Amino acid sequence: MASMNELVAGVKVGKGRSDKAKEYAHAMEWPKCSHNGCPLPTTIKAETVTCGYHYREHGLNAECITEAIIEHQGFLVKYNQMIYWNTRQWKEKRAQIMGWPVLPATEAEMNYPNSYLTRLYDWIGKSIVKRTAEIYADKN
Repeated sequence: MASMNELVAGVKVGKGRSDKAKEYAHAMEWPKCSHNGCPLPTTIKAETVTCGYHYREHGLNAECITEAIIEHQGFLVKYNQMIYWNTRQWKEKRAQIMGWPVLPATEAEMNYPNSYLTRLYDWIGKSIVKRTAEIYADKN
């Protein structure tokens, strides 16, 4: 039977980790989106590393997507903060979130914050797509 020191040593060097797990562990392999000016991190690693919005997009459309993302960056930052809130923080911000003019939460969503976070994320994504189309139309 292996000693405790051998077991701990095996954990430290990553013994038994697959090649794929080692690849994901290296943060440098997942930089920011490769499209010029996009502030989002890479979420898709294919022929090029991109965010989900820029996947398979090129040229003017990609530029318009970047502009829309930058315009909505404040919402994305807020969403990324909210996913880590604890119960106390949700209770403290209850009135503020329910009165938010952009996308107010419902009473039911405040009891189950994940449902609000899902709706907020969907709203951000649809808003980026809509704004991209507006920017593209203005440039043509």
